Amino acid sequence: MADQAPITTIDEFEEEYRNGAGVVLPGRASKQATLDNIRRAGDGIGDMNPLWRDEEHAAKSRFGMITAMPSFVYSSSLGVGAAIQGNIDSSRTRDFAMNYAGGELEIYRPIWLGDTITCQEQVGPVVRKESGRIGPFCICTGLVSYFNQRHELVATKRTLMARYRILGGGDQTITYDRDNKSGVEEEPADALVWEVERRGAEPRYWEDVAEGDEMPPLKKGTYGVTELFLFTHGVLGTRRSTRAALEAAGSKDLGGGGRFDAEHAKRKRSMPGQFDFGPQRVCWLVQMCTDWMGDDGTFKKMVTQVRHPNVVGDTNTLYGSVASKYVQGDEHLVDLDVRVQNQSGTASAFARATVALPSRG
Repeated sequence: MADQAPITTIDEFEEEYRNGAGVVLPGRASKQATLDNIRRAGDGIGDMNPLWRDEEHAAKSRFGMITAMPSFVYSSSLGVGAAIQGNIDSSRTRDFAMNYAGGELEIYRPIWLGDTITCQEQVGPVVRKESGRIGPFCICTGLVSYFNQRHELVATKRTLMARYRILGGGDQTITYDRDNKSGVEEEPADALVWEVERRGAEPRYWEDVAEGDEMPPLKKGTYGVTELFLFTHGVLGTRRSTRAALEAAGSKDLGGGGRFDAEHAKRKRSMPGQFDFGPQRVCWLVQMCTDWMGDDGTFKKMVTQVRHPNVVGDTNTLYGSVASKYVQGDEHLVDLDVRVQNQSGTASAFARATVALPSRG
């Protein structure tokens, strides 16, 4: 059928995506926040906060029990389907690469131990852009809602994906500055998860925070295949690729969504090598905030921009500072500017997050 012909130009892609705006995608991914699933998600992110995994510690908190980290919603579903394809059949877009570009996450209520979190996606708007590195591209928006089994809205997410023609028909990759200009030393990421400085049970009061305060850096070490697969299996869940998927991709290995196969990463994603899931760094940014705010803080929302990939071999450190503090209604709020910086000194992802802190008043 003519309407099922492959899409070959960015103009066609933009038009087809726009035609699907407003469509709610069928199928709803879900995951139960069991203790095992919460711990697995923490392992995949490198977030070993005892508030999410230690029953004795959590029992002494204001929650009185285990809750999941705010980024557990990504474990239910990354929520990227609508932003990748809209309402277009994926078989028609095989000549188009994609990059995760960030978005906005807002949390409305805690995820309690035993909750089942379900994801619903709707196709949003599309905007045309131009880049010196990839040429014309579209920023596609997916509107994502997460509900618990009580039909309560837990979180919303606006997901942004960049879609563009595969560079050089698969012969070219996007070039990035990856030289070590910051002097940061390569370190194994696995060991660093046990050395994180976090506020924990000691309250961080709003009155004790000042604009310009620096947050303790969060080392994520040198990104390796282990970190890619810990996120893949810990957060997303173990999945197998079908024969149809392997044949369609022309790849013998779709591990980590194709990111593990260096040749597939080059030919289908225009990447210089094995690379991460963009949402993995979003989860790191959330962790930076929850470690800083402590057990008595409340993570409210975060707006993220992802500008560069995180390629296997990159060494990453998170930095942040207090941007502002203010009172809104009965909440004492703090805005935090946080970023993921690699060995070249480049911020590959950065965000403005809002948290609520307890007040002495």
